[in-house]
This record gives sequence, C-alpha cells and structure tokens, in this order.
Amino acid sequence: MVVRTPVASRHLRDASARLVLEHLWDGDEVTGSALIEATGLSRATVHDVCDELIERGWVTELESQRAGNDHRKGRPARRYAFDARAGVVVGVDAGQHRISTTVTDLRGDALASAVLTVEPRDATVTRRLALIEEGVFTALADAGAQLPSVLAVAVGVPAPVDRDGRTTFQDNPFWELMNPDIARHLRDRHGWTTLTDNDANLAAMAEHWRGHGAGARCHVTLLAGERFGAGVVDDGRLLRGAHGGVGEMRYLDFVEGVGSADGIAALVRDDARAQLHRLDGQTGSSQLQDLDPATLDAASVFAAALDEDPLAVSVVEHVAALLARVVATFASIYDPERVIIAGAVAASCGPLLELVRRDLDRYVDPPGIEVLASELGRDVVTVGAVKRALDHVREHALEIAPAGLR
Repeated sequence: MVVRTPVASRHLRDASARLVLEHLWDGDEVTGSALIEATGLSRATVHDVCDELIERGWVTELESQRAGNDHRKGRPARRYAFDARAGVVVGVDAGQHRISTTVTDLRGDALASAVLTVEPRDATVTRRLALIEEGVFTALADAGAQLPSVLAVAVGVPAPVDRDGRTTFQDNPFWELMNPDIARHLRDRHGWTTLTDNDANLAAMAEHWRGHGAGARCHVTLLAGERFGAGVVDDGRLLRGAHGGVGEMRYLDFVEGVGSADGIAALVRDDARAQLHRLDGQTGSSQLQDLDPATLDAASVFAAALDEDPLAVSVVEHVAALLARVVATFASIYDPERVIIAGAVAASCGPLLELVRRDLDRYVDPPGIEVLASELGRDVVTVGAVKRALDHVREHALEIAPAGLR
C-alpha cells in the first residue's frame, strides 16, 4: 500500500496541473476528453485540475455545445481554453539611443508599443531609469492594461549580464550606465518581476522563436549597429558563460583585418564619410556627394551600391571583407549552421551579405554556413524580451497569481 504525504500529493497535483496547462497554453479550445487523451491522466484528475486552473485564473470553461445532429443523451463534453488575457508581459529594448517597449498578452500577441528617444542629456542613471519606466507606463496605458496585470518585465541592455541580471564587469562606465541594476529598481519601485538580459542574447531568442533561428540547432545572431554583439544558441539553449560574457566582441580589437568591435552601421557610415572627405571639391564622382555628411547612414550607402555607385561599392566591399572575418571567428568557435545579421541595419544590408557569402568559405571549414539578414526589424530585441518574459511566466505559472486574483 502506497501512502502519499500531503507534500507528495501536492507535488503530484502540481505536476498534473503543469501538464494540463502546457497543453492548453498554445492551443485553441479543447475538450476534457482530448485533454485526457493528450496527457494520459484520468478523467477525474483532468477535470479537477481544470477546475483548479479556472479558480487560479489561467483557464476558462466555455459553454458546452453539441452539433445540431448530435442527439446523444447525457451532458455534452466540457470545453476549456487558456485565458491569454490573464495578465500581460512587457518587453523593453533599453538601447543607448532608443528605448522601445511592447506589451503583449500571454501568447505574445502585441497589444501596444511605445518608443522613446534617448537624448544626450539623458546619459545619467536617474534619467535612464525614468525613461524605462515612462516607456512601460505609456505602453501599458495604450494597451488598456492595469499595473497589477503585469506578470513579468524583461529588459534588454547593451552590456554583458549575468544570470542574476547584473553587469559585474568592472571599470566600464558605459556598461554601468546601461545596466544600473534595472531589475532591482523596477522590482523595488513597482513590485514587478523583472528580468534583465543582454540585448544580443534577446535578439538570438527572438530569432529562435520567430525568425531564421527556428529549426536550427546552432545559430549566432549578430547585432550589428554601432557595435557588434552576439547571442549564441546551441541545441536550443542560449549560451551565457560564467559572467554573461558569451558573445561579447571586445576580442575583435585583436583580430587581424578587423581591429575593433564597431558594428556595420558605424563602419559603413564612417568609411563613406572618409572617402567623401577625400573627394572634397571633385564633383560628380558619387551620388553620395549630394547628401549631407551629417545625415549619411548605412542604408544610403547600400542603396547607392545597388545603383553601382563606385564609392558606395568600394565601401561595401571593404566592410564585407571585414565582416567575413568577424563571422569566420564565430564559426571557428561555435560551429553554427546560421549567422543572422540583426538590428536596424538588417533591412538594407543585402549587398553586403552577398559579398560575405561569396568570401566566407575561404575562412571556414567545413563550408556552407548560412548568413542571413533578420526579418524581425529594428525591434528584434523587444521581441526577444517578450519571449524571455513569457518563458518566465510559463515556467512559474503555478507560483504566480494572475491579474484577476491580484
């Protein structure tokens, strides 16, 4: 005879609840019979667990109904559905120049977004924290979501972040400014469960969830704006390292033919400006001369390269040779199937990636690594932050009180 202690019974009950909730979370409505078949649990256990999940606020019971020609006697099958509005999550991309916030339901469907520009005067810890809060409040208001409905907030920052959400690398004032213990601030001020992570890590999570990383065992996502940063996924698992340093690109300072961690946007822009400066006074040499150098950006250079502008083509060829070496270093370390170029620059960098694909096999063995441009746009980090928050809520659902019970 097996005698279960109250603790053992509770663990068994929770395991059954998690199993049922997992089957409900991603699907549409489902009958109790279908849940019994999917989970292998008894009829009594399934319905008891569903009643408990309804009481907790995670599940709703739908009106039972039969088709018009179904004349069987007895009660129709009970029908259940996950309540995706049992709360909301918030994803934040807290970049150096831009703070983007998205509020979603518990299936990741966006409800509202907000974007704030970070001005030079905002380069203080106090202002940075205030802007992050402002972005969250604005997006929540636009979504019609009350503060108690926030089940988790995830924030991406351009700094290495350890497993506890802190940036522990010392003597780097920029990193200290980017992550002044954001998680503790939001938790202490508002009671929100807050998860801070490196922005490139979150971009990699976004690609694995809804981008080119889906279906790939190992892929690297390279954020390539002003600075390079990378997120590495291996066998579906994000790699972090002891202090959150996996994917940090400072080592590029020592790579021959690269020399810095400057990103694609910075490299293309600065190279084009330098070449234009050398052409000063020579009219008609490049269509880029018609642009204000102060507003010249990488997208303008890529567009000119497509028109076979000689200066733009020269810039793209130079940066492609550099990027091929950057990708090759990651290929030699992590052996990925795919390298995904992400961030705002991804939308226009097609001419660059064509040259990288052409040259990459000279540096890697075995050849054949795919180099792709992300299709998730400049909000790729926000998408990853949403995924990070959703994963936390899903993992800890039985420990969290949904909004309706708060």
